[in-house]
Amino acid sequence: MKTKSFTLKIAALIGKLTEFWRRRRLPSNLPEVHTTPLVLITGGSGGIGAALAHELAEAGYNLLLIGKNEDRLRSVAARLQKISSGEILSLAMDLANFELHDTIDDLLESKGYHVEILVNNAGLGERDEFLEAEWSELEHVLDVNIKVLTALTHRYLPKMTARGSGTLLNMASLGGVTPGPYNSIYFSTKAYVVNFTESLANEVRGKGVYIGAILAGPTKTAFHHKIDGQNSLYNYLLWHLKPRFVARSVHRGMLTRIWAIITPGFIYSLAALFLRVIPGSLMAPLMGFLYKKRSF
Repeated sequence: MKTKSFTLKIAALIGKLTEFWRRRRLPSNLPEVHTTPLVLITGGSGGIGAALAHELAEAGYNLLLIGKNEDRLRSVAARLQKISSGEILSLAMDLANFELHDTIDDLLESKGYHVEILVNNAGLGERDEFLEAEWSELEHVLDVNIKVLTALTHRYLPKMTARGSGTLLNMASLGGVTPGPYNSIYFSTKAYVVNFTESLANEVRGKGVYIGAILAGPTKTAFHHKIDGQNSLYNYLLWHLKPRFVARSVHRGMLTRIWAIITPGFIYSLAALFLRVIPGSLMAPLMGFLYKKRSF
């Protein structure tokens, strides 16, 4: 715990020292803010989203957790409220129903909050291989992984730049920097997230907003069962990260506020560098070998 606290303090110090550079393009007449900052986490009822919520709840942030499973979401929120000095809110909704997005702002307005930190964590993978999958399944993955993330970013990022402060974190994956046979839609959507995030980070530099993509490697969550990948070889051959480890890496990254890419774990940080320079034609057969769904 002491080591964790020390590393967070160092990360926060680095963030403070570089703050002047992040705000170099701000006008002198920024609007006054009369609402309270809050962290919005999509997909907050389990996996990395819930782990990050726990990490930030311990640090005293006000949180709004969004997910589809209302009972599980309320359970997570109630548990976090016991350890947090901030307020923990939850909102059950299907983010793929874009008409419901105004509900988020209605709740925030009624409570006197604004989104200071947006964590686009909600994401899906296809259960069936592309040639066998129903279009409705693939379309839903595309909607959640790309359209929902982009819509929420478009809703809240302009408000951050107008205030001259804020953080946007997009959950990508190491799969976003390599081809992914047998999970082609998931890997491709994460490639979009990586490209989109790095592009936005460049667009808003100097305007006081930090933008980062999280390139997590395989993590011990229910995701692998949801995509029927529990028998794929990557589950046996690759090191799986713990959600709390990923959450702590993300917390340090959002305090440091320097790099547009956050890759938890030294091994996967090196892997990310190599994956960006190795041709896809060489990586595709290897990733296909690792990610092919097997029955044994």
